[in-house]
Amino acid sequence: MSQRDSKVITLKRDIGWLGSFAIGYGDVGADIFLALGVVFVYAAGAAPFAFMIAAVVYLLIGLTYAELSSVYPYAGGSQVFALRGFNSLLGFIAGWALMLDYLICVSLFSLAAAGYLKFLLYEFYTLSLSGPFNLNISPLGLVAALLVLSLLFINYVGIKYSANFVTTLVVFGLIVEALILFLGFALTFNLETLLYQLNIFGNHRVLSDVEYFFSDSVQLNNFIYGITVAMASFIGIESISQAAEETRKPYRWIPRATKLAILAVLLSVLLFSFLAAGSMDWETIATSYENAVAVLTSNFPIVGAPLSLIVAITAFILCYASANTGVIGVSRLTASMGKFRLIPRWFYHIHPIFRTPKRTLLIFGSIGILIALIGDIPFVVSLYNFGGLLSYMILMASFIRLRITDRDVYRPWKTPLNISLKFRNKVIELPLIGLIGLPATLLLWTLVIILHPHGRLFGFIWIAIGLVLYTCYRKLHKLPLISEEEGSWVMPSSYIMEITVLVDPMEDYDAVKRAILHSYDKRYKLRLVSIINHIAEKEPYLRELQTSVSSDLDKLANELRRDGYTVTYDVFLGDVEEVIKQEVSVFNVDFITYVKHSVKETLTGKRREEVINRLSQEYPGRFIILRKVE
Repeated sequence: MSQRDSKVITLKRDIGWLGSFAIGYGDVGADIFLALGVVFVYAAGAAPFAFMIAAVVYLLIGLTYAELSSVYPYAGGSQVFALRGFNSLLGFIAGWALMLDYLICVSLFSLAAAGYLKFLLYEFYTLSLSGPFNLNISPLGLVAALLVLSLLFINYVGIKYSANFVTTLVVFGLIVEALILFLGFALTFNLETLLYQLNIFGNHRVLSDVEYFFSDSVQLNNFIYGITVAMASFIGIESISQAAEETRKPYRWIPRATKLAILAVLLSVLLFSFLAAGSMDWETIATSYENAVAVLTSNFPIVGAPLSLIVAITAFILCYASANTGVIGVSRLTASMGKFRLIPRWFYHIHPIFRTPKRTLLIFGSIGILIALIGDIPFVVSLYNFGGLLSYMILMASFIRLRITDRDVYRPWKTPLNISLKFRNKVIELPLIGLIGLPATLLLWTLVIILHPHGRLFGFIWIAIGLVLYTCYRKLHKLPLISEEEGSWVMPSSYIMEITVLVDPMEDYDAVKRAILHSYDKRYKLRLVSIINHIAEKEPYLRELQTSVSSDLDKLANELRRDGYTVTYDVFLGDVEEVIKQEVSVFNVDFITYVKHSVKETLTGKRREEVINRLSQEYPGRFIILRKVE
């Protein structure tokens, strides 16, 4: 990356695993407070089924991010993975599409937060406000815009304060959510009510926001539209990866935080949807979409009135936190796109004191304020998901391709359910999650295009504007429109390295195992090599010794495999120097390693020490001495 300045100011690693989880859950976990009522508007009593279908796709997306973000810990999410897996054009489209959803996320969840304030301060929201040119601004839109403005200030002074702020809000919100669910299922849930309402698949009314593609069935059309809206409950898990460059030990904490966020969100969304369908009429939930969870809890006997106030405050807090993670996401994403020459590098400007991307915060935060001023939640929801699902499609394609092209990359955590195929004498491992996730996200994105007229129009206009800007920028700087150079800048956190461990035939194999476990983790492929010196060729027990050593190495290899290592082994008859040279030149291992002072001199001890001392001059940096572990 010679094009980059040598004295560039970088983002600061200030986030631990809890802050990483809070950013992910803060962006996704609050979605149920917004989506619960809106999904019931379209899917009616069968809304829990709509949430369940969307949850499956969310699970696939979340697990994909958990693997890729730990391997390539860069801000940018799917944009970075597309750069590495494909080229600059697909990287730009993935980033630009995701940017659209982040902008809408900031505005939408500020509106949702303002909606729950309305439950508390209803009289204030009855006021009418007029702007210039006879422009009427709703109180909901004005409050939401002010909330966005406050978030811009918090993020401007540093992500450490922003992440701590979100963590505090999320922990409080989780406690209140658990209380709501416990009391709701104990006091108001009715199984007969749930079973009755689950049979109502879709609102029977014709709704203005819906494109009726399935004209023979209004209810079916509305239910399918409800599935696309239910994805709004799950957009945002990539926020964890957006802060990857500011996360301590990303290879360790990102998978843990992502999996924990997936579990927490799935439980929250599904339990709330079933509780609502089993507690009150779906139309009541639908008509109170601005503050549906507060209305739901107000229906609880005895504790309903005071609890609904607590819930409204909590929902406000979590929606506010979700809008904040949108600010984090859009600012880091645009800074990353500037860094990789997908948009002008001017955007990749870090504040010298606060170490935050101030230009992207101010520019795109201002756009978020303008969208918030619209003040119409169903309309803004109709714009949502187009960009996110397009980005997720590219994410899945990149996931599959990176498994093929970056086979030797070390993966601190790998998604389950993989298929091994042999191609051109090489074993390729394909992720089943990606193979299912690609058509699933394509189907949902197609449904958004078909059924969301406003989202379709706004989404394609946004992509067209982006492509024009991208083309002009690349042409102006004499850069090719499709390039793989920027992808080469995206380096994995580590490659899988191959280590040859020299094991003397007379060595204590338990000592070797302890030394390996102490010194090497699973990013290393181990090759156990034992050399029976040619001096011993006259001994009558030579072949018997070779068989015995092979058996011992096989046992040691199996023990290490049970501990999660990839291990092979070989036993050689011959000269120590020739075998070691072969390991370096023919097998091309990264390092030769051995346990010092544990060998017996009867077979290879003295000879091995002499050879290694000589070869270390010929192959500097290739020999490592393992410390003996008692």
